[in-house]
Amino acid sequence: MSATISAGKWRSEVQKMADEARDGGDYLAAAELYEKVIALGGPSSISMAAGHMRKEAKDFVAAERHYQNVRETNPDDPEIYMQLGHFYKTVGRYGDAQHHYMRAMQNHYPNFDEVRHELRAIHESEELSREQERCDSLEDADFKGLVSERLFPRQLDQLQRDYHETFTISRLGNHRKTSSGKGRVIRGVDAVRGHVITSMPCDSIDIFLDDELIYSAPLQVVPLRWEKNRSNLRKYVFNAWIDFSDFPVGKHEIVLFANPLQGEPREGIEWKRETILVAERLPEGFDEQSPALIPPLDPESPLTVVEQVNRLPSLVRKVTPGSFPGKLDTIAIIRPDQLGDMVITLPAVRRIRELAPKSRIVGLLSPANADLAATLGVFDDIVVIRFPDDKYQDRRVMDKRAQEVFAAQCKPYNFDLAIDFLYSEHANKLLPLTGAPVTMTVARSDQVEDLEVVFDARSPNGGLSLSPMAHTARARALSEALGLWLDNNARPLPRTKPNAEPLARYGLSENDRYVVLHTGSSFAQFLRWPHYPELTARLLKAGYKVVYMGSDEQQKARLPTEALEDGRIVYLDRKIPFDDLDALLSCASLMIGNDSGPKHWASLRGTRVVSLHPGRDDLREWGQVFGGVVLARRVPCAGCGIRYDETECGQDFACIRQITIEEVLREALSP
Repeated sequence: MSATISAGKWRSEVQKMADEARDGGDYLAAAELYEKVIALGGPSSISMAAGHMRKEAKDFVAAERHYQNVRETNPDDPEIYMQLGHFYKTVGRYGDAQHHYMRAMQNHYPNFDEVRHELRAIHESEELSREQERCDSLEDADFKGLVSERLFPRQLDQLQRDYHETFTISRLGNHRKTSSGKGRVIRGVDAVRGHVITSMPCDSIDIFLDDELIYSAPLQVVPLRWEKNRSNLRKYVFNAWIDFSDFPVGKHEIVLFANPLQGEPREGIEWKRETILVAERLPEGFDEQSPALIPPLDPESPLTVVEQVNRLPSLVRKVTPGSFPGKLDTIAIIRPDQLGDMVITLPAVRRIRELAPKSRIVGLLSPANADLAATLGVFDDIVVIRFPDDKYQDRRVMDKRAQEVFAAQCKPYNFDLAIDFLYSEHANKLLPLTGAPVTMTVARSDQVEDLEVVFDARSPNGGLSLSPMAHTARARALSEALGLWLDNNARPLPRTKPNAEPLARYGLSENDRYVVLHTGSSFAQFLRWPHYPELTARLLKAGYKVVYMGSDEQQKARLPTEALEDGRIVYLDRKIPFDDLDALLSCASLMIGNDSGPKHWASLRGTRVVSLHPGRDDLREWGQVFGGVVLARRVPCAGCGIRYDETECGQDFACIRQITIEEVLREALSP
């Protein structure tokens, strides 16, 4: 019979002794025993207990270290911020206490009244005032005028607000110019998002297009964040996914109506009227990698739009150095000005020719520079346009007929990209007339409408009209922006340090086939994919070991106990040394994770990465750049930008939660 005891059993015995020391008031002994549990691989929650014991034993330095370790491991957990608030209040650091109580509230500490009481008590305390006075007295006069108050953390009374009744639309098309006019443009399947704050109880929202009911669904009641005073107001959120494909192209009136259970609805509060422009679908093949682009749905299907969208396969982006949205067969370059302007733009135009050697480049030029341009060997075709400076109006002008002629001249070319090199607040108004789906300009960003890329490199020194950067450099910078759009030049940087020792600390070797799962997120829990435990079981069956980077004991409880004990699962719920994590990521056969720092890190080291990207931003912008695969859902509301307030979604974060285990496994196990 073996007399050995398993590591898990020994850890449990030590923790039992620590609990007994704690209950007996021997805080120092309890702290040391809890630290022994941590050394034996205990969960990060033990660090919280060790911190409490060190605090009770007046060993504040060690206590703070434990609390900060927990915070680094669980940055979204409101409990650790509440405990840090208590700790800093105990040691007399009232500004830090206020800051951490604030973080607890921001992270939705479950007992709202308790954290609000602590915040108000700190905010009104004489101790905080005296501490702030001491800090103010230490200000360095040499820097005082340079300090920006806009960066100061806001106090409780600055964060809290009195709400008012309102109907807010947060998404209704994109502002664009079309042949039907300028306004909120909607194409195909799109999202209409927003919220209603009202004192009248409501139960559903109806949406009408030209008096036709096109959508009806229940409203979601959500909390009013940072409400200063309790009120009878309620907030109702909606996120309507609607297929506009069959509606005629052109201008329409849309009415959004939150149905009150009693009382007469009020315009601007329970209902709102807007004008939209329904436009044609984008050209086939354009922007296919956009998560907001929904392919045509089946109008005869008995399924709702939401059900059809959620049944679509996830978008799979094989990471490449380029992310330009579409083809680049024909490029328009706009330079309808003087001879010297053409000359100083030549380096930029030559660079575009290098970047797109097979593209047809068409110069939209003035009579003053067209003849010279024809000798430069960069234009395949030249179209002469008249866009003169008017000395009486102090700007360039082109009447309605001339603009229509310009558009007609451009139409046969079917431009994929149009670039405006004319540094004028008016020149970029020609870009929509080219018909190009992608547009770029060097004009000032505050004078540009609805363009893809803007570059402005002027200096305010000596007046807004002055700049230390040559126009040639500004123009060239725009061409380099296109070059980086086509190829961002991202190349992996492999690790060069030895790996054997750091891997051995986790029971691994360089010959092991293991997958790192990073289940956390630097933003919020609602942006995390929820199926990592089930994925772990499938990876174990495929013969991999799993390094599971978890955030709490609940995740660990969902993992196979036998695999945890025999080392096939290495569970990490605490911060580990930089070099250890670098080795773990660098030597992994594969890394799977949310949109977070470690997925970028692993990609940098050349490890194959499968990342799971939420729809809050574009996977082409924030996916890893050194290789691997990015998985995302196609959802009409992609680009919502939700970061902290999960109440704003209205579709249960389908953009991340609807990615299936089978889709992840298919990419993970593909050769």
